[in-house]
Amino acid sequence: MPPYHKHLETSTKRTGKDYQAMHDWLDNHPQMKAERHNLDKLPENIGFVRSSWGDEAVVEYLQHIVEDAAMSDIETLKKAGVPDEAISHSIEVARKALEISSRIRTAVNRKLVILGGIYHDLGKAKTYGMQHGEIGAQMAKELNLGDEIIQIILKHIRGGLTEAEAAELGLPIRDYTLKRPEEKIVIYADRMVDIYTDGIVPDIDEKGAEERFVEILQQYEKYGKNPVTLERYIRMHREIGEWM
Repeated sequence: MPPYHKHLETSTKRTGKDYQAMHDWLDNHPQMKAERHNLDKLPENIGFVRSSWGDEAVVEYLQHIVEDAAMSDIETLKKAGVPDEAISHSIEVARKALEISSRIRTAVNRKLVILGGIYHDLGKAKTYGMQHGEIGAQMAKELNLGDEIIQIILKHIRGGLTEAEAAELGLPIRDYTLKRPEEKIVIYADRMVDIYTDGIVPDIDEKGAEERFVEILQQYEKYGKNPVTLERYIRMHREIGEWM
């Protein structure tokens, strides 16, 4: 786990406040620390954090959980040569995906949600082009990350390509269909994080990106891409909404 003071520094950098009381609640009670970091207890812990310190503190709580759960994996990204901005994006995708997982009734592997978010852009160590999914999957194989993470890396390009789309983009023809809920959650979070961090959509924040998701994809080609991709993301948005 990162040193305690690093969590304070992260919160200060992100929000201007260190949220020390919340980080103390997480880390400085040895008998309760494991339970407060337990991913199975996430919804109830979020409820306590929200009632105690507010909505912004919930974001910092989830950031803390992700950094603790994936500290060695974040170091793996750095050693692999993934650029800093791509690492920051991946951490945010993992945090947002974890937050989404806390609200759904469908059973999910939250550790896989975190790691899928962390590693989905591994291939950006080599390229930002369409091949970064294929390259990232090969790198993940060499790192022995496991097939569940490899599938997320392969499938996150445009959210589960059809064979026709893969051929058009010059990618291998294979089944990119999203099957596991963890795949859908990570890929949905990836698209949403782009919307509220790119600076393209005016006056948008995390909540607005979720509430206006369909409208934004329909309005901005960068996010909707084409009719096939647009419809796929809309279906994903609606399906995940039904799980909540």
